[in-house]
Amino acid sequence: MKNEINNKREIILNYIKNNPSATYKDLRKNIKLHPERIFKGGMAEIYREAGINSPRTFERNSDEKNKQIIIDYIKKHPGVGLQTILKETKRNPSNHFKNIKEAYEIAGVFYPRSESYKKSPGEKRNEIIKLIRKNPEMTIPELEKKTKIRSIYRLFKNFKDAYEKAGVKKITSGEKIRNRKIKDVIVYIKNNQLATQREINRSCKTKVQTIFKKGIVEAYEKSGIKYPYERRNIHGTALNYVKRRAKYFEDEIAMKLTGFGKVSQLVKTKRGVVDIILERKDKKIPIEIKDYLLKEISISQINQLNKYLEDINSNIGILICHKKPKKDTFLIGKNRIFVLEKQELNRIPEITDE
Repeated sequence: MKNEINNKREIILNYIKNNPSATYKDLRKNIKLHPERIFKGGMAEIYREAGINSPRTFERNSDEKNKQIIIDYIKKHPGVGLQTILKETKRNPSNHFKNIKEAYEIAGVFYPRSESYKKSPGEKRNEIIKLIRKNPEMTIPELEKKTKIRSIYRLFKNFKDAYEKAGVKKITSGEKIRNRKIKDVIVYIKNNQLATQREINRSCKTKVQTIFKKGIVEAYEKSGIKYPYERRNIHGTALNYVKRRAKYFEDEIAMKLTGFGKVSQLVKTKRGVVDIILERKDKKIPIEIKDYLLKEISISQINQLNKYLEDINSNIGILICHKKPKKDTFLIGKNRIFVLEKQELNRIPEITDE
């Protein structure tokens, strides 16, 4: 029996020598022994016997010492709460004082929530219920800040219970966010009475079309500001003009392409409608027309044209625009796509006849 204890003793000491920062939990986990059964002085004795400087103190502070640590912390940090004290001092005030208020009183520091201590639980519940009825959108942190009451969950089963006692339908967090966005938009419109939807969305970090059923018109109505319909009419006129100009450009290009082969417009494929298909020397070449004056050609449009190539089993595609990008040739697998400007149509034979 004595030899067995000595063996265990050596195992523990050797482990500490090889792991000078080991804790009690490390010993239990890695060598499966109970150090306290062999070393009556606990971890402090183990480190002393191993000849290793202990990485921490194993002495337990007295109740008075712990109280003093908490009091000193409160003096340095007036207004600090119980959870913060527990986290920073590693000591629970509830184990050494009747409550947090007593700790403040002994520290000689004014307790910031003294008023809430004077109220009974019933009075606190009534105060919270009144605030919920007045503003159902208040969050728990807002209620706690307004009432200076901590841990509202101690007064109600949950937040839904508080709403039920107030006789108010509970508003979800998503609804609260939406309602706040609506208020932000209304305030913004009142201060910017000619604001466009894009300006509102950017400034309020929202999407007017999703938070108002009728979109921007409803937003103006709720703001009490007359919506500038004349701007919508101008916008509609501009859109019609853009559509007519694009159709004219497409027809103009189609007419010029007839000099290179058979032209078919608006041809339906598996994955969309291609503007033009040019048939030349037993080849079918899908051609897209983009009447952009300010907007640049994007990679998504190149990818869409490539889908048309796959749909009609072709390997050459052409995109015609007013101003081509720096990169005007694309190779996607076996397919080649060329971007041409209006004045470069004479390059089509050299591209298609290679």
